[in-house]
Order: sequence, then C-alpha cells, then structure tokens
Amino acid sequence: MAAVGIFLLLWSLKSTIESQTTFEERFETLTRRRDGNELAVATSEVASQTAGQMLAGAVEKTLVQPGYADKVKGSLVRTDVKVTVGEYMVTRGLSAGFGGIIGYLVGVTNTLVEGMPIPFVIGCAILGYFVPRIMIGRRAGKRLKQFNEQLPDTIQLISSALRSGNSVAQAMSLASREAPQPTNTEFARVVAEISLGIPPEESLVNLMRRVPSEDLDMMITAMNVSAQVGGNLSEVLDKIGEMIRQRARSKGDIATLTAQQQGAGYIVSILPALIGAVMFLLNGAYMKPMFAGFPYLCMPICAGLMIFFGFLAMKKITDIKV
Repeated sequence: MAAVGIFLLLWSLKSTIESQTTFEERFETLTRRRDGNELAVATSEVASQTAGQMLAGAVEKTLVQPGYADKVKGSLVRTDVKVTVGEYMVTRGLSAGFGGIIGYLVGVTNTLVEGMPIPFVIGCAILGYFVPRIMIGRRAGKRLKQFNEQLPDTIQLISSALRSGNSVAQAMSLASREAPQPTNTEFARVVAEISLGIPPEESLVNLMRRVPSEDLDMMITAMNVSAQVGGNLSEVLDKIGEMIRQRARSKGDIATLTAQQQGAGYIVSILPALIGAVMFLLNGAYMKPMFAGFPYLCMPICAGLMIFFGFLAMKKITDIKV
C-alpha cells in the first residue's frame, strides 16, 4: 500500500511537471488563431490525458465546492504553482493516506502505547493531509516577501519610465522585462491582460488579488486615482517608494530588537520535548507509565497543548506591526 501510494503521488507530480509551460507559450496559445492542424494537435493532447489528470478533474467536479475551489485556486495562483484544484486535492488525499500508513507502522512498532495504532493512524493522516497546505502557505509567504523586497526598486523603475514620457502600460511592460522574479511574472500578467482588452484598473485589481501586499495596495491606489483625476504620477510613486523603504528599515530594526525574544520562544517550546526524549532514551521504564493509556495519556497531551499556546502567545507579543 505504501509503495502504491508513493507511485501514484510521483506519477501525478510527474504529469503535472511535464504539462507545465512558460508564460509566453500559454499566452501565445490563448491569443493566436489556430488552423485545422493545430486543432487536431490540441484534440490529440486532450485525448492523451493521463489517468491522474482525469482523476483530478473528476475530484474537482464532484467533491470540491465552488467557493472552496475559488479559495484554493487563489492560493495556488499566489504561489505560482501550475496545478489544478483537482490535482491539488488528489495530492492532499495521497499525502493523508501515506501519513496514515506511516502512523499505522509507528503505532504497531512503538513500545510506549501498545495495541493502539488507531490514534497514530488518525493523527498522522491529519498531519499528512495538511502538509501540502503548509508547503503552499510557506511558498506563498516566501514569494510575497520577495515581491515586497523588490517592490521599491520596481516602483522606481516605473517612475523613471513615466518621467521619460512612457505611458503606464509601457512602464509596466518595462518592469515585466527588467524586474527580477517574481515581480516580472506578475507585471507580465498585467501587461497580457491589458493586451487582451481588460482595463488597466481591473488588471491592477487582479494583481492585488494575486499579491495581497499592503505596499502594492498603496501603489495601485495611487495609479488608479491618477488615472481618474490626473496629476504627476511619477512624483507620487517616488514618495511611495521612499515610504516603503523607510518601513522596510523599521521592520529590520524591530526584527533585530525582537530576535532574542523570538529565539527564546522557540527554545522554551522545543526544550521540554527534547528533555522528554533524552529521558526516555536514558530510562525508558521511568517514562513509559506516562503513556500507558487513559487517563495517564492526558498529561503529555495537556502539556503539549499548553506549550503550543504559550508559543503562540510569545509569537503574538513579538509580532509588532509597522
């Protein structure tokens, strides 16, 4: 069962990676007119879909609610992961099944709680189900951080292009060519939407949906207001870029001042688990009665919950908004 689960997971990931194309190729597919030969090729590509893709499509149509599908699709767009909602849900299901298998093996082979594999199966299956979501969230956060770090230079680039006499669309096209990843990808999508006839204001709103950044919101608001009432947009963008740089410096100073408290939160949270593991290795008979079953099992569970909530409290205290 474990081998079959791993095989299906790798098969779905392989088909997803092979089906990925560049932005230019996808944009050309959307905009160009196809002749009869191209339509025949497209029909053959649809007919040769893998079983994993067909399964993902069936899952998306039957099990995923429209509202939840839109939410998941937004998360995938923010991470620039080129998978469908169905493929993502199939991956989560396979991850949960693989976690359940690991939990069963741990529950059968462990020496602490004997004859009770079901709690391990349930716990590891739940953990495996949320692993893809955690990975997507971490990737989205990393990508958003990169975008925010590149935004002041991008604003300066757009402002310089406007000052040289270019239009807003031409300035964003310049940013899509000159800015690094992931900024160039996002502005390339904006330029592509404008080329397809979508109003620039709506394209910028779509950009805000893909990149939920407060700094980007200020820039988009300034550009939309300037499009309505006029004014010197390049000067406004220069001031916004300078303000974003000052906020970045303030966030760096705060991160430096709170680094000790954040480190203490991690150490205090991890230390009890490490001490318990060391004591179990040194004297397992002394620790084993704590895991003998209900009600003794409530003690480590409650201790773990208290440590977790204490860690969240310390994170909240050191999370200072700028």
